[in-house]
Amino acid sequence: MLIQAGIPQAGASTEPVGIQLFVAEHCIVADEPFYFPQGEPSPGPDGARAKFLPLIGLVVGKLAELFINHEMGESASRIKAKGARRDTRYAMSRTMNLYRADLDGTPVPVINAALGCMTIVAAKLLPATTSCKAAYIPKALAPGSEDQPQDRWQTSRTDDSVENQLRRANICVDGRASAVYEARFEFSKDGTAYRLRDAGYRIESLLTTGDPKARRSALYTLKVSAPSVTDQQDVLSSAWVKLGTVSAGSRSAGGTDAAAPWLRVPPMSPEARRVFEQETAPQQEVVAQIDALTRAITRNQRLLDGLDQRIAAASGDVADGLKQERTKTAVQIQLQGAQLDARSAELRELPHSPLEFMPVSIEVAVTETESEKKADLALADLIGVSGGMVASAVGAAATEVLSKSADESDLKFDSAPPDPATEMASARAAYYDAWVEVESHGDGSAAATKRLVLAKSRYNELRRASGLEILP
Repeated sequence: MLIQAGIPQAGASTEPVGIQLFVAEHCIVADEPFYFPQGEPSPGPDGARAKFLPLIGLVVGKLAELFINHEMGESASRIKAKGARRDTRYAMSRTMNLYRADLDGTPVPVINAALGCMTIVAAKLLPATTSCKAAYIPKALAPGSEDQPQDRWQTSRTDDSVENQLRRANICVDGRASAVYEARFEFSKDGTAYRLRDAGYRIESLLTTGDPKARRSALYTLKVSAPSVTDQQDVLSSAWVKLGTVSAGSRSAGGTDAAAPWLRVPPMSPEARRVFEQETAPQQEVVAQIDALTRAITRNQRLLDGLDQRIAAASGDVADGLKQERTKTAVQIQLQGAQLDARSAELRELPHSPLEFMPVSIEVAVTETESEKKADLALADLIGVSGGMVASAVGAAATEVLSKSADESDLKFDSAPPDPATEMASARAAYYDAWVEVESHGDGSAAATKRLVLAKSRYNELRRASGLEILP
């Protein structure tokens, strides 16, 4: 269910417009795809004509797969009238999960794919039970456009309104939308830093004044917070997009400014890490055994190849001894192969549905001020630093800001503490390597047994620190 969140417009006599926040893998408006007219095949990557898919079925199916609509609403415990800015409209998401782990291979927590784009809609929405997908008029490609470069494609549809585009995601607007803003989440390659980039906006009317000739300096901010039952938010990260001066009727296809600062991605909390390790333990243990067995088979196969070469060059007792060693190694490979098949079958039987971890809430604030200077002060206030700082100083004051450069080398830190996930994975791999060595040699040598005891001790130490049961 969608609930309007916001503060009444100053001087407005009509019902106040609230803002709603949608988080999806792709932008709803900026990434709206072209569709080929009914009966006309679309060109494939090699220029050949591909079979046409049913239009409405494609639209609905893709949205069902990609679009995640998190319920929005006023947050009485966080956005209070006495603490809200009069030049700002707010929306708060309900809890969503910041991290996700796929279970098709080694479970690794990564940033949730749903954090691809956020769409801010300032409008009065129809009741949550309303469905308007069927009324969406697709962005059909005009005849003759397919031979042009894609940036010159034209559409033949007659309704190119933002209200129609929103229907693609079943966002049903009552009347006209006051404004729609979109921003993309950009992540560094290692997933430890992110920034927001303006993906475009359409402003029918300003939110803070009914004067159609008024001009305002606009920005919107985002806060990622840990859920709390109190009025005090545990803000994990803040980001922002400055749009500059806008007015009623302003349009933009997206900003080209690449100077947006990189911000730290909130790391997994200790509790989220514990839950991740606990929930994915069966998969991690089996995958670790598979990896250890695969490494052992590879080592033994290399040993076998080396023995074959030595046997070919040897004779007499030396050759007989090498042949016995070869037989022993071949038996180990057979045993390890059988264990590998069993573990692979066990992995196939385990659940494969992805899991999500670390619940967070997202608050968005859209601000319209009368000057750029006031916008700078509002930005400092909204992200929680000194209200007297201008935007040029905000980057230096906000501890989560890393750099305004896109250079990956700027995002590395020599003094970073050890990653608990890396330590756990390394200890797990060492333990199972030692386990396979002992298993492959029966009772095992004293040295191999000692390595297993030490590796197990280290692995259990990390498991205990993560709140997991220790291995017997």
